[in-house]
Amino acid sequence: MTNTMRNNRPPFSGGKPERELEGRKILVGVCGGIAAYKTVELVRLFIKAGARVQVVMTKAACEFVTPLTFETITARNVYVEMFPKHREISPWHTEIASWPDMAVIAPATANHMAKLAAGLADDLLSTTMLTLERPRLLCPAMNTRMWANPATQDNLTTLKRRGYRFVMPDEGQMARPGEDEGVGRLADPQAIYREVRHILSAPQDLRNTRVLITAGRTEESWDPVRMLTNRASGRMGFALAEEARERGADVMLIHGPTDVIPPAGVRIRRITTAAEMAAAVKQEFPASQIVLMAAAVADYTFARTVEHKIKKGDPNPEVHLAPTEDILKSLAERKGNRVVVGFALETENLLDNALRKLRDKHLDIVVANNPLAPGSGFAGETNQVLIIHRGGRVVELPLKSKREVARDILNSVIAIYRHPEPEPEPEIEVEIETEHDEFEGFDIPEEIAPKTASAVPEEPPQRGHKKGRRERGFKGEKKKSAPPAAKPVEPSTPPVPPPPKKETPVPPPAAETESLFPTAEGAAKKSRRGRRGGRRAARARANKAARMTDGSNSEESSVPRVPENVPPPAPVKPGVEVKTEAGTPPEKEKKAKRGRPPTGAPRKSSPRKPKAK
Repeated sequence: MTNTMRNNRPPFSGGKPERELEGRKILVGVCGGIAAYKTVELVRLFIKAGARVQVVMTKAACEFVTPLTFETITARNVYVEMFPKHREISPWHTEIASWPDMAVIAPATANHMAKLAAGLADDLLSTTMLTLERPRLLCPAMNTRMWANPATQDNLTTLKRRGYRFVMPDEGQMARPGEDEGVGRLADPQAIYREVRHILSAPQDLRNTRVLITAGRTEESWDPVRMLTNRASGRMGFALAEEARERGADVMLIHGPTDVIPPAGVRIRRITTAAEMAAAVKQEFPASQIVLMAAAVADYTFARTVEHKIKKGDPNPEVHLAPTEDILKSLAERKGNRVVVGFALETENLLDNALRKLRDKHLDIVVANNPLAPGSGFAGETNQVLIIHRGGRVVELPLKSKREVARDILNSVIAIYRHPEPEPEPEIEVEIETEHDEFEGFDIPEEIAPKTASAVPEEPPQRGHKKGRRERGFKGEKKKSAPPAAKPVEPSTPPVPPPPKKETPVPPPAAETESLFPTAEGAAKKSRRGRRGGRRAARARANKAARMTDGSNSEESSVPRVPENVPPPAPVKPGVEVKTEAGTPPEKEKKAKRGRPPTGAPRKSSPRKPKAK
């Protein structure tokens, strides 16, 4: 019976693993601390990403991890001594310093940080670091009380001023059981790896770009002792300046009073009051392409500053405040093609207040955060923000270090800077203008009020008319337009039709007059007409009968105008003899007797009369 060894590792899914640091050369320094075992995992991450790693250890570090461990992982010799005892090959420190693309010291003990701050060079690692001109990253790890010691903090400040980069220690339980919890644990190897990857592969997408950044707080003096200020530390603005510098930007940093060391490699202007901040920003604004307003500028200042200290017993110590200048709003008036980013710190209604600030001050991006949220305080190293774009897109970031938040903010800024978003159209309240009725103001009954165009019923088609057939009428008669709308009249007076023109004939009989107006009753009568109906034909017959009645001698004679108050003549019934005036030919009488009945009148059959001899 044979035993087989099984591999519990999941099968490889295919393809090559991602090698983000392919060809990069990294110098890793290891100091004597209990966290040195974590450096083994860090080196393995570098090798897996394709980097070439050279390890340099101190003598104290060899007491925690042997050089053989790193030699096995890196397949390279580990250097400890400047002058080895066994005549081993050991290069000069200058040769080591000129080899890497960057150097990482993890863990960096309090002793080694003090050496670097004092400029000591008593071993191979400290000598190499003094010679190195590449990016240098320190990852401190020590006891909580050692980290909080003022000497260590002073050394940290000095190294930051000289351009050293740091991955700050974590807070938690120390390696030895029973020790106090606090800040001092070595950062997670994954976090250190991400920072190294960013430094080595940071895109130079801001090269030849001028970036203006404000940070810190302002202070408004009331008297020589008291002042009006806030709790901003400036860490967020400094992180933005460091990130912009890594991307190749020309950074101008304007900051107020702060306890944090500003980053190296950027141009700095220091101010105190809100007025000084406004003057400095206006001076640097024209030459900038990107503006990041991360400073916490006071909204109010004292209307009057007292020359001497106000005593406690002074009567009526009144305080009069005056609003300061809105710097962001003044910049929006001459913004141009620049990308302007504002910051909104709100303790309630975070999204609504940030959107209002974005809209009112015409910003491209507003970064909003709540200082009361866990991990988002003023003096902390972490932050949790909302990145709100001008187009309405909102990106909610989880709790991250302020350096990572700055990286995400600049990613959004560069996307807008390279591909500008269209300016949103302002929300305009459109007032719809309505047409005024010409009868507005008159008290007209509803039954005689004029109908609107939409209320007039559509005239039904006439029966008996073929498609495309023109209306009948006299030759040369002009086509008449629709009757004009009735004018407003008194309620007691019925509507009167307009007077006819000179060339119009005599109005037809009453039975036919009703059919000339588009009423519901007239439309019903039209639907009952026969094939030979029609208004023009009826009018022509009525005119012909009227001329016969008036004793006209010719069909072409002019028709006298009938006054409006004269009622129309009664319709001519068929078969009834019409009396004519003297001189009327008998042929006209025959035509009048044989005339067709008017439209709408019932057609009666009459007995045929014998011909006259």
